[in-house]
Amino acid sequence: MIIGKSFVDYSWNDIVQWLKIDTLSSADRQELLLLSMIAVVSLALWQFRLGRSIVRPYFILGVFFHEVGHAIAILMLGGRPVKIQLFLNGGGVTRSYYQSFGRFRRAIVSSAGFLGSALAGGLLILASRNPNITNNILIILGIFSLVITIVWVREWLGYGFMTMIFWGIIILVIAFRTPPEVQKLMIQFLGIQLSMINFLNIWYLFDMRPSSDVGKIERYLWLPYWFWGIMITLLCVEILVQSIRIAYFSNYFQ
Repeated sequence: MIIGKSFVDYSWNDIVQWLKIDTLSSADRQELLLLSMIAVVSLALWQFRLGRSIVRPYFILGVFFHEVGHAIAILMLGGRPVKIQLFLNGGGVTRSYYQSFGRFRRAIVSSAGFLGSALAGGLLILASRNPNITNNILIILGIFSLVITIVWVREWLGYGFMTMIFWGIIILVIAFRTPPEVQKLMIQFLGIQLSMINFLNIWYLFDMRPSSDVGKIERYLWLPYWFWGIMITLLCVEILVQSIRIAYFSNYFQ
């Protein structure tokens, strides 16, 4: 444990020791470095217009799972999802019937987009550590993306529809036609993208408009939108940190 030092006194070796990076194998360090680079590059590119054009297909993938999170929550709570719309500007909306829902269930639905994509990303990071299930997860993910797109998106020539059909096909091609190393890289990439979607779109977590997710939660549960934005942000960070901790720093995958 590092005790009695100010922040400026910490050396790189101290930080490595504190994070227990020195206990990892060379391969695990390389994987963590790659995951970190994917996250940093995604965040950096999203800050510029040209960069946003480059990462837009990845962003649409994250928005898709955000909206699917809403749809699954509605379905599990007794409502009926009707349609998912994905827009060129990176927005999305889930059309559904759940008029009978009370305040608490409506708040769960509103938060499920953020938390659903974060959980999906964390689970993919965990799955990448087990070569026995990586291929199966990619097959399930590819089929799931295609089926949900056809059933719930349904805008046959829309940008969002075509982007998700593309993703579904690419994921299945990688699952069936590439070696395990490529499959592992793909599932890690997808895991980071889904985990990072909420941070790429961080402004939406603090969007005070009544139509935003946190704006709706404010209306249903009274506390201000920024409080729910902070709480959801912390939960998303915790999901990402714990998925990496379990995947790389626990004995579960040893």
